[in-house]
Amino acid sequence: MPLSTHKKLVREFAESHLTGEENNDYHIRLKLDHSMRVLDNGLAIIGNEGINGRTGELAAMAALYHDIGRFPQFARYATFKDADSVNHGRMGVLTLRRLDLPGGFTDHEWRLIKTAVGLHNVKEVNPDMKKPLAVMVGVTRDADKIDIFSVILDHLSRPRSPGQVVIHQLEEHPTRYTPAVYEAVMSGGSCDYALLKYDKDFLLLLTGWLFSLRYGTSARLLRERGLVARTFGMLPENEEIRALEKKVFRHLEAKEAARPEG
Repeated sequence: MPLSTHKKLVREFAESHLTGEENNDYHIRLKLDHSMRVLDNGLAIIGNEGINGRTGELAAMAALYHDIGRFPQFARYATFKDADSVNHGRMGVLTLRRLDLPGGFTDHEWRLIKTAVGLHNVKEVNPDMKKPLAVMVGVTRDADKIDIFSVILDHLSRPRSPGQVVIHQLEEHPTRYTPAVYEAVMSGGSCDYALLKYDKDFLLLLTGWLFSLRYGTSARLLRERGLVARTFGMLPENEEIRALEKKVFRHLEAKEAARPEG
């Protein structure tokens, strides 16, 4: 079954949640456009990392369908904040179970795709996960992160309607960030969303994601698109941020130079 058939299914499913109400339709289209860009990012990773054959096809499906649960989530709860509604990865699995899915994949392969969708937003991935699932999840998480960088930076860089929420109820401040968030990211890890207080905290959270990228292609795409430099350009200029910036760029250079993981 051609990729275009699956893209059509996602587009039609998303558009079935349009109501004509401006705020609702903005958020539905936001996630539809995001899903298509994540697919494009995933295909770039698959091609450049030499992920061939069925594994590559399955990884592309996981990337395309990864946020299928976002549409019923927003329709039901009017938010994308999982803590105030439902885990959108799990909602994606339930949604795929209900949809009339195209042919071309075995039941086992669809189970793998659903599992990857359910795991794409977990805080930590099991390092012992086996292929092809490990590849599917890795491609999807990297492709998702690349686009989220762009969405968040664009959101913070332009005037917007109060109802158009991409980051949740964070105080905007030109220089403040939460020390615990900085320390968690500087240590090479992630942090709990509950710690986020300022918009700069979300930018720090994004930089923390860079340490968990699976593929060198992902690091290259982020660098070439200027997304990492833009992120640091929106953070305060001080010694702490400069130290983090140096650490991040060293890590990305090493990731780009490493052999493809496959």
